[in-house]
Amino acid sequence: MQNCGLMAPEQIANQEISKSLSSPRIKALDLTNSISDGLILVYAASLSLPITIPWTVLTAGIVILLMQFVLFKEQFFSQIQSIFRGPLTVPIVAFSLAVFISGAANGGISEAIKSAQGLRGMLVYFWAYWAFARNANLKIPATSAIITVSSIAGLSAAIEQLSGYHPFSIPYLQGTGFLSGPMAYSGLAQLFFLLVLCIALKDGRKSLTSPLNKPVLFNLVILGNFLGLLFCSERSAWLGAISAVLIISALFSRRMTIITSISLLLTTIGAWLLLPVVRERIVALIHWQTDVSVGSRLILWHRAWQVFQESPIFGIGIRHFPHIRIEEALKQGHVALDHAHSNYLHVLATTGILGISAYFYLWYSALKLGYLSQKDSQYSKLEQGIYLGVFAGIVSLAISGLFEYNFGTGQVRLAQWFLLAMLPLVIKKPVNIPSPPNKLKWGIHLINKY
Repeated sequence: MQNCGLMAPEQIANQEISKSLSSPRIKALDLTNSISDGLILVYAASLSLPITIPWTVLTAGIVILLMQFVLFKEQFFSQIQSIFRGPLTVPIVAFSLAVFISGAANGGISEAIKSAQGLRGMLVYFWAYWAFARNANLKIPATSAIITVSSIAGLSAAIEQLSGYHPFSIPYLQGTGFLSGPMAYSGLAQLFFLLVLCIALKDGRKSLTSPLNKPVLFNLVILGNFLGLLFCSERSAWLGAISAVLIISALFSRRMTIITSISLLLTTIGAWLLLPVVRERIVALIHWQTDVSVGSRLILWHRAWQVFQESPIFGIGIRHFPHIRIEEALKQGHVALDHAHSNYLHVLATTGILGISAYFYLWYSALKLGYLSQKDSQYSKLEQGIYLGVFAGIVSLAISGLFEYNFGTGQVRLAQWFLLAMLPLVIKKPVNIPSPPNKLKWGIHLINKY
Protein backbone atom coordinates (compact mmCIF):
# COMPACT_ATOMS: atom_id res chain seq x y z
CA MET A 1 0.00 0.00 0.00
CA GLN A 2 2.91 2.35 0.53
CA ASN A 3 4.33 4.04 -2.53
CA CYS A 4 7.75 4.75 -1.09
CA GLY A 5 8.94 1.20 -1.75
CA LEU A 6 10.65 0.93 1.66
CA MET A 7 9.93 -1.85 4.15
CA ALA A 8 8.85 -0.95 7.66
CA PRO A 9 11.31 -1.87 10.44
CA GLU A 10 8.83 -4.49 11.64
CA GLN A 11 8.85 -6.17 8.21
CA ILE A 12 12.65 -6.20 8.20
CA ALA A 13 12.69 -7.68 11.72
CA ASN A 14 10.27 -10.40 10.63
CA GLN A 15 12.54 -11.30 7.72
CA GLU A 16 15.54 -11.46 10.05
CA ILE A 17 13.63 -13.84 12.30
CA SER A 18 12.81 -16.07 9.33
CA LYS A 19 16.47 -16.20 8.25
CA SER A 20 17.54 -17.46 11.68
CA LEU A 21 14.97 -20.26 11.91
CA SER A 22 14.83 -23.82 10.63
CA SER A 23 12.18 -24.83 8.11
CA PRO A 24 9.64 -26.24 10.63
CA ARG A 25 9.92 -23.15 12.78
CA ILE A 26 9.51 -20.89 9.74
CA LYS A 27 6.25 -22.71 9.05
CA ALA A 28 5.24 -22.16 12.67
CA LEU A 29 6.02 -18.46 12.35
CA ASP A 30 4.01 -18.20 9.14
CA LEU A 31 1.11 -20.06 10.76
CA THR A 32 0.99 -17.80 13.83
CA ASN A 33 1.23 -14.72 11.60
CA SER A 34 -1.65 -15.99 9.47
CA ILE A 35 -3.74 -16.65 12.57
CA SER A 36 -2.97 -13.15 13.84
CA ASP A 37 -4.00 -11.66 10.49
CA GLY A 38 -7.27 -13.59 10.59
CA LEU A 39 -7.98 -12.46 14.15
CA ILE A 40 -7.40 -8.83 13.12
CA LEU A 41 -10.10 -9.17 10.47
CA VAL A 42 -12.51 -10.93 12.83
CA TYR A 43 -11.88 -8.23 15.41
CA ALA A 44 -12.57 -5.49 12.85
CA ALA A 45 -15.88 -7.12 11.90
CA SER A 46 -16.85 -7.52 15.56
CA LEU A 47 -16.49 -3.89 16.62
CA SER A 48 -20.20 -3.14 16.03
CA LEU A 49 -21.24 -6.27 17.96
CA PRO A 50 -21.65 -6.80 21.74
CA ILE A 51 -18.44 -6.05 23.60
CA THR A 52 -17.84 -9.64 24.70
CA ILE A 53 -17.01 -10.59 21.10
CA PRO A 54 -14.21 -8.07 20.39
CA TRP A 55 -12.79 -8.66 23.88
CA THR A 56 -12.66 -12.41 23.21
CA VAL A 57 -10.94 -11.90 19.86
CA LEU A 58 -8.47 -9.41 21.37
CA THR A 59 -7.61 -11.89 24.11
CA ALA A 60 -6.99 -14.60 21.53
CA GLY A 61 -4.79 -12.23 19.52
CA ILE A 62 -2.66 -11.40 22.55
CA VAL A 63 -2.32 -15.11 23.38
CA ILE A 64 -1.01 -15.77 19.84
CA LEU A 65 1.43 -12.89 20.23
CA LEU A 66 2.71 -14.32 23.53
CA MET A 67 3.09 -17.70 21.85
CA GLN A 68 5.39 -16.08 19.30
CA PHE A 69 7.52 -14.72 22.13
CA VAL A 70 7.89 -18.24 23.51
CA LEU A 71 8.46 -19.99 20.19
CA PHE A 72 10.94 -17.42 18.86
CA LYS A 73 12.55 -16.18 22.07
CA GLU A 74 15.89 -15.63 20.34
CA GLN A 75 14.27 -12.61 18.67
CA PHE A 76 12.38 -11.52 21.78
CA PHE A 77 13.82 -8.02 21.97
CA SER A 78 13.30 -7.26 18.28
CA GLN A 79 9.67 -8.40 18.65
CA ILE A 80 9.18 -6.15 21.66
CA GLN A 81 10.69 -3.23 19.78
CA SER A 82 8.37 -3.78 16.81
CA ILE A 83 5.31 -3.80 19.09
CA PHE A 84 6.24 -0.66 20.98
CA ARG A 85 7.47 1.35 17.98
CA GLY A 86 3.95 2.73 17.57
CA PRO A 87 3.98 6.54 17.33
CA LEU A 88 1.47 6.84 20.17
CA THR A 89 3.36 4.57 22.56
CA VAL A 90 4.93 7.39 24.55
CA PRO A 91 1.66 9.36 25.01
CA ILE A 92 -0.16 6.17 26.05
CA VAL A 93 2.55 5.28 28.56
CA ALA A 94 2.55 8.87 29.88
CA PHE A 95 -1.20 8.83 30.49
CA SER A 96 -1.08 5.33 31.98
CA LEU A 97 1.68 6.45 34.32
CA ALA A 98 -0.39 9.47 35.39
CA VAL A 99 -3.34 7.17 36.15
CA PHE A 100 -1.00 4.81 38.05
CA ILE A 101 0.44 7.65 40.17
CA SER A 102 -3.06 8.99 40.86
CA GLY A 103 -4.12 5.54 42.05
CA ALA A 104 -1.02 5.20 44.23
CA ALA A 105 -1.74 8.58 45.82
CA ASN A 106 -5.26 7.42 46.68
CA GLY A 107 -4.76 3.89 47.93
CA GLY A 108 -1.22 2.68 47.48
CA ILE A 109 0.27 0.23 45.01
CA SER A 110 -2.77 -2.05 44.98
CA GLU A 111 -5.05 0.79 43.91
CA ALA A 112 -2.46 2.00 41.40
CA ILE A 113 -2.42 -1.42 39.70
CA LYS A 114 -6.22 -1.60 39.63
CA SER A 115 -6.38 1.90 38.16
CA ALA A 116 -3.94 1.00 35.39
CA GLN A 117 -5.89 -2.18 34.67
CA GLY A 118 -8.87 0.00 33.82
CA LEU A 119 -6.95 1.14 30.72
CA ARG A 120 -6.45 -2.40 29.40
CA GLY A 121 -8.62 -1.62 26.36
CA MET A 122 -5.65 0.37 25.03
CA LEU A 123 -3.75 -2.90 24.61
CA VAL A 124 -5.52 -3.28 21.29
CA TYR A 125 -3.36 -0.44 19.97
CA PHE A 126 -0.11 -2.39 20.43
CA TRP A 127 -1.49 -5.67 19.11
CA ALA A 128 -3.07 -4.03 16.05
CA TYR A 129 -0.11 -1.74 15.34
CA TRP A 130 2.22 -4.74 15.34
CA ALA A 131 -0.07 -6.54 12.87
CA PHE A 132 -0.54 -3.54 10.54
CA ALA A 133 3.17 -2.67 10.59
CA ARG A 134 4.04 -6.26 9.71
CA ASN A 135 1.40 -6.45 6.97
CA ALA A 136 0.12 -3.03 5.86
CA ASN A 137 -2.26 -4.64 3.37
CA LEU A 138 -4.37 -5.82 6.33
CA LYS A 139 -5.78 -2.29 6.55
CA ILE A 140 -7.82 -2.84 3.37
CA PRO A 141 -9.93 -5.85 4.44
CA ALA A 142 -10.03 -4.63 8.05
CA THR A 143 -11.48 -1.27 7.01
CA SER A 144 -13.90 -2.99 4.62
CA ALA A 145 -15.11 -5.25 7.43
CA ILE A 146 -15.57 -2.37 9.85
CA ILE A 147 -17.68 -0.17 7.60
CA THR A 148 -19.73 -3.06 6.19
CA VAL A 149 -20.87 -4.41 9.56
CA SER A 150 -21.36 -0.90 10.94
CA SER A 151 -23.64 -0.05 8.00
CA ILE A 152 -25.83 -3.06 8.84
CA ALA A 153 -25.86 -1.94 12.47
CA GLY A 154 -26.90 1.53 11.28
CA LEU A 155 -29.83 0.08 9.37
CA SER A 156 -30.79 -1.88 12.51
CA ALA A 157 -30.64 1.33 14.57
CA ALA A 158 -32.94 3.09 12.11
CA ILE A 159 -35.47 0.24 12.29
CA GLU A 160 -35.28 0.20 16.09
CA GLN A 161 -35.87 3.90 16.44
CA LEU A 162 -38.66 4.16 13.88
CA SER A 163 -40.52 1.00 14.92
CA GLY A 164 -39.84 1.00 18.65
CA TYR A 165 -38.72 -2.62 18.40
CA HIS A 166 -35.40 -3.15 20.23
CA PRO A 167 -34.25 -6.79 20.02
CA PHE A 168 -30.82 -6.07 21.51
CA SER A 169 -31.70 -3.61 24.30
CA ILE A 170 -34.47 -2.17 26.41
CA PRO A 171 -36.79 0.17 24.44
CA TYR A 172 -34.71 3.35 24.43
CA LEU A 173 -35.77 6.43 22.51
CA GLN A 174 -32.45 6.06 20.66
CA GLY A 175 -31.35 3.40 18.21
CA THR A 176 -28.58 1.15 19.56
CA GLY A 177 -27.62 -1.04 16.59
CA PHE A 178 -26.49 -4.43 17.85
CA LEU A 179 -25.48 -3.02 21.26
CA SER A 180 -27.37 -2.83 24.54
CA GLY A 181 -27.02 0.90 25.18
CA PRO A 182 -27.09 4.23 23.30
CA MET A 183 -23.89 5.79 24.67
CA ALA A 184 -21.56 3.14 23.27
CA TYR A 185 -23.43 2.96 19.98
CA SER A 186 -23.37 6.72 19.42
CA GLY A 187 -19.58 6.71 19.85
CA LEU A 188 -19.18 3.95 17.27
CA ALA A 189 -21.60 5.67 14.91
CA GLN A 190 -19.44 8.80 14.91
CA LEU A 191 -16.20 6.90 14.30
CA PHE A 192 -17.47 4.68 11.50
CA PHE A 193 -19.56 7.24 9.61
CA LEU A 194 -16.64 9.66 9.51
CA LEU A 195 -14.31 6.85 8.44
CA VAL A 196 -16.40 5.88 5.42
CA LEU A 197 -17.11 9.53 4.57
CA CYS A 198 -13.40 10.40 4.52
CA ILE A 199 -12.60 7.39 2.36
CA ALA A 200 -15.16 8.75 -0.12
CA LEU A 201 -13.72 12.28 0.08
CA LYS A 202 -10.19 10.99 -0.59
CA ASP A 203 -11.49 8.82 -3.46
CA GLY A 204 -10.23 5.63 -1.83
CA ARG A 205 -13.27 3.47 -2.68
CA LYS A 206 -11.62 1.63 -5.58
CA SER A 207 -8.97 0.13 -3.28
CA LEU A 208 -11.48 -1.45 -0.90
CA THR A 209 -12.18 -5.17 -0.92
CA SER A 210 -14.50 -6.33 -3.71
CA PRO A 211 -17.49 -5.98 -4.00
CA LEU A 212 -17.37 -3.03 -1.59
CA ASN A 213 -15.36 -1.08 -4.17
CA LYS A 214 -18.40 -0.98 -6.48
CA PRO A 215 -20.11 2.46 -6.44
CA VAL A 216 -23.64 1.22 -5.66
CA LEU A 217 -22.65 -0.98 -2.73
CA PHE A 218 -20.23 1.61 -1.35
CA ASN A 219 -22.95 4.28 -1.43
CA LEU A 220 -25.26 1.90 0.44
CA VAL A 221 -22.57 1.46 3.08
CA ILE A 222 -22.29 5.25 3.42
CA LEU A 223 -26.07 5.46 3.77
CA GLY A 224 -26.18 2.72 6.41
CA ASN A 225 -23.52 4.43 8.49
CA PHE A 226 -25.27 7.79 8.12
CA LEU A 227 -28.54 6.24 9.33
CA GLY A 228 -26.70 4.89 12.34
CA LEU A 229 -25.42 8.34 13.26
CA LEU A 230 -28.82 9.94 12.64
CA PHE A 231 -30.91 7.42 14.57
CA CYS A 232 -28.51 7.02 17.47
CA SER A 233 -30.38 10.21 18.39
CA GLU A 234 -27.63 11.56 20.63
CA ARG A 235 -27.30 15.33 20.47
CA SER A 236 -23.65 15.27 21.52
CA ALA A 237 -22.89 12.77 18.73
CA TRP A 238 -24.62 14.99 16.18
CA LEU A 239 -22.64 18.00 17.40
CA GLY A 240 -19.34 16.13 17.31
CA ALA A 241 -19.91 14.70 13.83
CA ILE A 242 -21.14 18.00 12.36
CA SER A 243 -18.11 19.81 13.80
CA ALA A 244 -15.75 17.17 12.41
CA VAL A 245 -17.37 17.33 8.95
CA LEU A 246 -16.96 21.10 8.87
CA ILE A 247 -13.33 20.87 9.93
CA ILE A 248 -12.37 18.24 7.35
CA SER A 249 -14.19 20.18 4.63
CA ALA A 250 -12.10 23.21 5.57
CA LEU A 251 -8.97 21.10 5.00
CA PHE A 252 -9.99 20.74 1.34
CA SER A 253 -11.12 24.21 0.29
CA ARG A 254 -13.29 27.19 1.13
CA ARG A 255 -15.71 26.16 -1.61
CA MET A 256 -16.19 22.71 -0.07
CA THR A 257 -16.74 24.30 3.33
CA ILE A 258 -19.55 26.46 1.91
CA ILE A 259 -21.14 23.50 0.10
CA THR A 260 -20.84 21.36 3.24
CA SER A 261 -22.43 24.05 5.41
CA ILE A 262 -25.39 24.38 3.04
CA SER A 263 -25.77 20.59 2.85
CA LEU A 264 -25.73 20.27 6.64
CA LEU A 265 -28.33 23.02 6.96
CA LEU A 266 -30.65 21.36 4.43
CA THR A 267 -30.16 17.97 6.10
CA THR A 268 -31.02 19.44 9.48
CA ILE A 269 -34.17 21.10 8.14
CA GLY A 270 -35.22 17.88 6.42
CA ALA A 271 -34.63 15.81 9.56
CA TRP A 272 -36.60 18.33 11.64
CA LEU A 273 -39.56 18.16 9.27
CA LEU A 274 -39.58 14.39 8.72
CA LEU A 275 -38.30 12.76 11.91
CA PRO A 276 -40.13 13.22 15.22
CA VAL A 277 -37.11 12.07 17.23
CA VAL A 278 -35.02 14.95 15.87
CA ARG A 279 -37.68 17.49 16.82
CA GLU A 280 -38.07 15.92 20.24
CA ARG A 281 -34.35 15.97 20.98
CA ILE A 282 -33.81 19.54 19.78
CA VAL A 283 -36.97 21.01 21.38
CA ALA A 284 -35.92 19.46 24.70
CA LEU A 285 -32.58 21.22 24.36
CA ILE A 286 -34.27 24.56 23.65
CA HIS A 287 -36.16 24.16 26.93
CA TRP A 288 -33.05 23.00 28.73
CA GLN A 289 -34.22 24.18 32.15
CA THR A 290 -36.75 21.33 32.25
CA ASP A 291 -34.67 18.73 30.39
CA VAL A 292 -33.60 15.91 32.75
CA SER A 293 -30.53 15.14 30.65
CA VAL A 294 -29.23 18.71 30.81
CA GLY A 295 -30.12 19.08 34.49
CA SER A 296 -28.31 15.86 35.38
CA ARG A 297 -25.18 16.99 33.57
CA LEU A 298 -25.14 20.32 35.39
CA ILE A 299 -25.30 18.47 38.72
CA LEU A 300 -22.52 16.08 37.69
CA TRP A 301 -20.28 18.86 36.36
CA HIS A 302 -20.69 20.86 39.56
CA ARG A 303 -19.80 17.80 41.65
CA ALA A 304 -16.80 17.01 39.44
CA TRP A 305 -15.46 20.53 39.91
CA GLN A 306 -15.88 20.20 43.68
CA VAL A 307 -13.97 16.91 43.64
CA PHE A 308 -11.15 18.51 41.67
CA GLN A 309 -10.90 21.39 44.14
CA GLU A 310 -10.60 18.89 46.99
CA SER A 311 -7.68 17.06 45.35
CA PRO A 312 -6.28 19.18 42.49
CA ILE A 313 -2.89 17.51 41.88
CA PHE A 314 -3.57 13.76 41.74
CA GLY A 315 -7.38 13.70 41.85
CA ILE A 316 -9.26 11.04 43.80
CA GLY A 317 -8.30 8.08 41.57
CA ILE A 318 -9.84 7.18 38.22
CA ARG A 319 -11.97 4.43 39.78
CA HIS A 320 -13.47 6.60 42.51
CA PHE A 321 -15.73 9.18 40.97
CA PRO A 322 -18.63 9.43 43.45
CA HIS A 323 -21.91 7.64 42.67
CA ILE A 324 -24.54 10.34 42.35
CA ARG A 325 -28.26 9.65 42.60
CA ILE A 326 -30.39 12.10 40.65
CA GLU A 327 -34.05 11.57 41.43
CA GLU A 328 -35.39 12.86 38.10
CA ALA A 329 -33.05 10.50 36.25
CA LEU A 330 -33.93 7.57 38.50
CA LYS A 331 -37.62 8.06 37.71
CA GLN A 332 -36.77 7.60 34.01
CA GLY A 333 -35.09 4.27 34.72
CA HIS A 334 -31.47 5.45 34.97
CA VAL A 335 -29.17 4.14 37.70
CA ALA A 336 -26.90 6.16 39.96
CA LEU A 337 -24.23 7.81 37.80
CA ASP A 338 -20.54 7.14 38.44
CA HIS A 339 -18.96 9.42 35.86
CA ALA A 340 -18.93 13.15 35.14
CA HIS A 341 -20.69 13.00 31.73
CA SER A 342 -17.65 14.83 30.34
CA ASN A 343 -14.26 13.42 29.39
CA TYR A 344 -12.41 16.48 30.59
CA LEU A 345 -14.14 17.01 33.91
CA HIS A 346 -14.00 13.30 34.70
CA VAL A 347 -10.27 13.04 34.03
CA LEU A 348 -9.66 16.32 35.87
CA ALA A 349 -11.62 15.22 38.95
CA THR A 350 -10.21 11.70 39.14
CA THR A 351 -6.56 12.22 38.12
CA GLY A 352 -6.04 15.92 38.79
CA ILE A 353 -3.74 18.30 36.97
CA LEU A 354 -1.24 15.49 36.40
CA GLY A 355 -3.80 13.33 34.61
CA ILE A 356 -5.47 16.03 32.54
CA SER A 357 -2.06 17.22 31.31
CA ALA A 358 -1.19 13.70 30.15
CA TYR A 359 -4.67 13.36 28.65
CA PHE A 360 -4.26 16.51 26.52
CA TYR A 361 -0.78 15.35 25.47
CA LEU A 362 -2.24 12.01 24.40
CA TRP A 363 -4.90 13.50 22.14
CA TYR A 364 -2.70 16.29 20.84
CA SER A 365 -0.24 13.61 19.69
CA ALA A 366 -3.03 11.57 18.05
CA LEU A 367 -4.51 14.60 16.29
CA LYS A 368 -1.12 15.72 14.99
CA LEU A 369 -0.29 12.23 13.73
CA GLY A 370 -3.65 11.84 11.99
CA TYR A 371 -3.40 15.25 10.36
CA LEU A 372 0.15 14.73 9.08
CA SER A 373 -0.61 11.21 7.83
CA GLN A 374 -3.74 12.14 5.84
CA LYS A 375 -1.90 14.81 3.84
CA ASP A 376 1.22 12.72 3.12
CA SER A 377 1.35 11.91 -0.59
CA GLN A 378 3.52 8.81 -0.08
CA TYR A 379 0.35 6.96 0.99
CA SER A 380 -2.41 5.68 -1.30
CA LYS A 381 -5.79 7.40 -1.57
CA LEU A 382 -7.39 4.74 0.59
CA GLU A 383 -4.72 5.11 3.27
CA GLN A 384 -5.12 8.89 3.23
CA GLY A 385 -8.89 8.41 3.54
CA ILE A 386 -8.45 6.09 6.53
CA TYR A 387 -6.05 8.50 8.22
CA LEU A 388 -8.38 11.45 7.60
CA GLY A 389 -11.24 9.39 9.00
CA VAL A 390 -9.25 8.59 12.12
CA PHE A 391 -8.42 12.29 12.50
CA ALA A 392 -12.09 13.24 12.08
CA GLY A 393 -13.11 10.58 14.60
CA ILE A 394 -10.76 12.06 17.19
CA VAL A 395 -12.23 15.51 16.58
CA SER A 396 -15.81 14.25 16.83
CA LEU A 397 -15.31 12.31 20.07
CA ALA A 398 -13.31 15.19 21.55
CA ILE A 399 -16.20 17.59 20.95
CA SER A 400 -18.98 15.20 21.97
CA GLY A 401 -16.75 14.36 24.93
CA LEU A 402 -17.50 17.79 26.34
CA PHE A 403 -20.90 16.34 27.25
CA GLU A 404 -20.22 12.57 27.42
CA TYR A 405 -17.64 10.33 29.04
CA ASN A 406 -17.02 8.44 25.81
CA PHE A 407 -13.34 8.03 26.70
CA GLY A 408 -14.40 5.64 29.44
CA THR A 409 -16.83 3.65 27.28
CA GLY A 410 -15.23 0.25 26.70
CA GLN A 411 -16.78 -0.40 23.29
CA VAL A 412 -15.67 3.01 21.98
CA ARG A 413 -12.18 2.58 23.36
CA LEU A 414 -11.75 -0.82 21.68
CA ALA A 415 -12.81 0.67 18.34
CA GLN A 416 -10.94 3.97 18.47
CA TRP A 417 -7.60 2.52 19.53
CA PHE A 418 -7.86 -0.11 16.82
CA LEU A 419 -8.33 2.67 14.25
CA LEU A 420 -5.51 4.69 15.78
CA ALA A 421 -3.22 1.69 15.29
CA MET A 422 -3.65 2.14 11.54
CA LEU A 423 -1.83 5.49 11.68
CA PRO A 424 1.74 5.02 10.44
CA LEU A 425 5.02 5.93 12.01
CA VAL A 426 5.54 9.24 10.20
CA ILE A 427 9.11 9.54 8.90
CA LYS A 428 10.32 12.94 7.79
CA LYS A 429 11.17 13.09 4.12
CA PRO A 430 14.60 14.31 2.98
CA VAL A 431 14.77 18.07 2.73
CA ASN A 432 14.98 19.29 -0.87
CA ILE A 433 18.04 21.53 -1.23
CA PRO A 434 17.08 24.54 -3.40
CA SER A 435 19.04 25.23 -6.57
CA PRO A 436 21.75 27.89 -6.17
CA PRO A 437 21.02 31.34 -7.58
CA ASN A 438 22.17 32.15 -11.14
CA LYS A 439 25.26 34.10 -10.05
CA LEU A 440 26.41 31.18 -7.93
CA LYS A 441 25.75 28.76 -10.78
CA TRP A 442 27.94 30.96 -13.04
CA GLY A 443 30.74 30.93 -10.45
CA ILE A 444 30.58 27.15 -10.10
CA HIS A 445 30.68 26.84 -13.91
CA LEU A 446 33.90 28.97 -14.04
CA ILE A 447 35.54 26.90 -11.29
CA ASN A 448 34.73 23.67 -13.13
CA LYS A 449 35.96 25.10 -16.42
CA TYR A 450 39.33 26.33 -15.18
